[in-house]
Amino acid sequence: MSAEKRSLRRFLFIYVFSTLLLVGIGEWFYYKFALREIYDRQFNAVLNELKLTIPQSMFGFRFYENKSDINVSVYKNSLLIYGQDVKLRNKECWIDSDVIYCKSELPKRWGKIEFVGYRKFDFSPVYKLRKKLFVFNVFIFMFLIVTAYILGNMFLKPVRNTIKNLENFIRDSTHEMNTPISIILANIEMLKLKNMELKELKRIESSAKRLEKIFKDLTFLRLNHTHKKEIVSVNLEEIIKERIENYSTLFENKKIKIIKECNDLVVNAYREDVNRLIDNLLSNAVKYSPQNETVYLSLKDGMLSISNRGEIKNLKKITGKFYRENQNEGGFGLGLYIVKKICENYGYELSIKNEKGFVKISVKFK
Repeated sequence: MSAEKRSLRRFLFIYVFSTLLLVGIGEWFYYKFALREIYDRQFNAVLNELKLTIPQSMFGFRFYENKSDINVSVYKNSLLIYGQDVKLRNKECWIDSDVIYCKSELPKRWGKIEFVGYRKFDFSPVYKLRKKLFVFNVFIFMFLIVTAYILGNMFLKPVRNTIKNLENFIRDSTHEMNTPISIILANIEMLKLKNMELKELKRIESSAKRLEKIFKDLTFLRLNHTHKKEIVSVNLEEIIKERIENYSTLFENKKIKIIKECNDLVVNAYREDVNRLIDNLLSNAVKYSPQNETVYLSLKDGMLSISNRGEIKNLKKITGKFYRENQNEGGFGLGLYIVKKICENYGYELSIKNEKGFVKISVKFK
C-alpha cells in the first residue's frame, strides 16, 4: 500500500504543479493587463481634470479657481512660471515616486505653454485586484487538491483492487502451504531416525526447507505489522549454530564450506524475527555463491557479518521488494528486503557492500 500512496502523491504533485503553473502564467498576463487599465484610468482622470482647469483666450491664458483635486504647474518654454517645479518628460502621462503626472501643451505666439497636472497615485484598486487574485488562487488550489484526490483514487482503484486480491492470494496460499510442508519435514525427520541417509532424501529435505523459507517469508510480509510479538532474550551464537545446521543440506548440495567465528551475544527480540534474519542471510549467501566456495560468518563486537564470493551490481536496489539481480536463481527477491525491514523494526544497522571479490553483509545489533 505504501507504493500506492507514493504513486498517488506523485500524481497529485505533478497534476497540481502543472495546473498551477498554467494558471499562474495566465494570471500574470491578466494582472499586467488589469494593472495597465488601472494606470490608464487614473492617467485619463488626471488628464481630463487638467484640461478642465486650462482656460484659454485669444490673447493669453489665465487661471480660474482650481476646484479639482489635482495640482497644476505651468511652464513657458520649459521654464517654470507657476506652481511647483516637476521633472518634465517627453510623455503625456507618467508615474514618479507614486505620483501621477500628466502634461498638456498650449502653443501660443509668444512661446510653448505646458500645463502639468499631478496627484498621488490611488493604490486601492491595485490592492483590490491583488485581493481578488489571492482569493481566486486559494479557491483554485483547494479545487485542484480535491479534484486531484478524486481522480487519483479513481485511477488507482484498479491497482488497489489488484493489490487486495494479491494479498488475499498470499494469505490463502500461505495457509494452504503450511500443512503439507510441516508433514514433509516431519516425515523426513522420521526417516532420518531410521538411519535412512539417501541422496534422494537429502534432495527432498532441501526442497522442503526451501518451500518452508518461502512460506515464512510470505507470512512475514502478510503478518509483520499485525502479529503480536513476544520480546525475549535471544543468544545469537546458539541461533546461528541451529540455523547453519538447518541449512546444512543446502551447503552440501553446492559443496560450500562455511567458516564461522562466533562470540556470545544476547539481544532482546522476537525469536522468529532473529531466525528469519539469519535464515535469509544464510540462504542469500548459499544461493549466490558459486559451487566449491567458502562462506565466512563472523559474530563479534556486536556485529554479524556474512561474506560470500560474488558481486552486487546495484547496491541501492538490492534491498528493494521483489528485486532480483540474477533472474536464473529462484525466489521472489524478498530475502534482503525482509532483512532490511527487520533491521528497521529493531534499529539495527544494515550494511551491504562489495569487498575484494566478495559480497559482505553486516548487521550491527543494539
